[in-house]
Amino acid sequence: MKRRMIVCDLDGTLLDSRGLVSERTRAVVRRVQDAGHVFVIATARPVRDTRHVAAAIGGAPIAVCGNGSITFDFAREEVVDYCPLAETRLVTALSVLRERFPGVRLGAECRMELLLEDSFELPAPLSRSARRVPRLEEALARHEVGKLMVQLEGTAREYYEGVRALLSGCEVTISADVFCEVMRAGVTKAAALESMAGRLGFGSADVIAFGDMPNDLPMLTWAGTAVAVSNAHAAVLASADEVTASNDDDGVARWLEQVI
Repeated sequence: MKRRMIVCDLDGTLLDSRGLVSERTRAVVRRVQDAGHVFVIATARPVRDTRHVAAAIGGAPIAVCGNGSITFDFAREEVVDYCPLAETRLVTALSVLRERFPGVRLGAECRMELLLEDSFELPAPLSRSARRVPRLEEALARHEVGKLMVQLEGTAREYYEGVRALLSGCEVTISADVFCEVMRAGVTKAAALESMAGRLGFGSADVIAFGDMPNDLPMLTWAGTAVAVSNAHAAVLASADEVTASNDDDGVARWLEQVI
């Protein structure tokens, strides 16, 4: 088979329900890399929460993080691309969110730093390194926000469309049920991957992408081959070229074993 760029989401796709890389998956990914294919992580996670997965996979992969807002090269330990929200757009977004949703809880990924309001609810393993602040606006001086995190009562699936309609000048998506995510317009996993593919000499037809949630849809639409895990969101299952086994049944590894 010709050399490919293989792109994989993490949570709900490559990782099992415990957030771990199985031995089967680890072995297959390494065989794929040894065969000359390029393996790329594409996740909503920030760089800090992707690092241990990259180490478990091996090969020091490049990772598109923050839903495309930041790309990090683990081999060189450097940021390759960073696409923050424009300051004026961010100020407007914060203003309209406060007005429309008085109880909104906000957070921000600022390159490598996480800022969270005191009221923002996030599991301890994901928020341990956060800097807590009473109100986000008061802490944003000299910070470039790659991803704004919006949390309301209920699950993100319930309020995502409302936030998306309110912030029509931004890219709004969800990757989990705890909050929805706001990026600069045009910032997606697909946009970051297209830029990376060009630098590596790949076209979209050379790309195989795996995903499970709506934030993966631009990436899956752009890739030459789109594969959904069976536990994926209904919209992802409907858009994929193929469906493999679930993340807990090593779906990505199974597909790669059969095809690559």
